[in-house]
Amino acid sequence: MNLKKVSLFVMLTLLAAMSALAQNDKFGAVDTLYLEPYKIDAQNWGVNVSLFNDEEITAISLPITFRAGTAKLVADSTVFKGGRAETFRVKTARPDTVEQCLTIGLINDIGVSIPPIPAGKGRIATVFISTVDDKEIDEPLSIDTTTTPPGNSLQMVNMVEGVISEVVPHLMIKGAPKAAKKEMKKEETPKEEEKEEG
Repeated sequence: MNLKKVSLFVMLTLLAAMSALAQNDKFGAVDTLYLEPYKIDAQNWGVNVSLFNDEEITAISLPITFRAGTAKLVADSTVFKGGRAETFRVKTARPDTVEQCLTIGLINDIGVSIPPIPAGKGRIATVFISTVDDKEIDEPLSIDTTTTPPGNSLQMVNMVEGVISEVVPHLMIKGAPKAAKKEMKKEETPKEEEKEEG
């Protein structure tokens, strides 16, 4: 079992063990994850994932489900470069083409001193979604959070004065615009080895 698989297992175990302890943010404002879809062209969409947090964040579990009418979709790449979690030791994005979902897992430090995400607001990642059969996506992209095997759900781990706590962040989904936005374009993304980690 490689380091990334072990790290992801550790994160999921930690989140599962702490899930019964907190269903909201006990420290300050409720942390919020934002999902903002935008159309790139007839066969491709992007989703910007952003985070507002007023405490340091050391881990994130974010399962995303997506639909667009009868189109068969896949999350074919996820870009963390330039985002607030870019330096995290573990950055995974596991797509499921059957269920049309994606599980993002982030951990800042596994045996190496990597700082957590500081308080603030900004982009975490950009997910690129395309059709499996090269057909056009003729309906707006619909996205939401979900639960993926073996029990991944929307959760984060924060640190306040050295105390680690699990929080369930608020999720805000912005409406998909009718026209393509000037966001990160697929052709502008880093090389393959930089796009997906895990």
